[in-house]
Amino acid sequence: MDKNRVLDALHTLQSELSGANTLDDASRQQLLAITHDIHRKLEADDDVPPEEGESLGGKLQDSILEFEAEHPQVTAAVNQVAAALANLGI
Repeated sequence: MDKNRVLDALHTLQSELSGANTLDDASRQQLLAITHDIHRKLEADDDVPPEEGESLGGKLQDSILEFEAEHPQVTAAVNQVAAALANLGI
């Protein structure tokens, strides 16, 4: 999967976050921070070294557990971005 598809998936996720009225502010801010980190990494064409800890995709996957049942559309968008990042090796 190329970077453009990941950026499209990020855009979808950010749209879902904006429209998720029942999403609490802490969860929204956590996801937005991760999406901004991902965007910066993609634009800078940096690889995320494994020694720096958990991958950005892994952080997204962890966030899913917190609100999966209450926000299925956001969860689907998060899964799409995480899968795209895994395919890029990020």
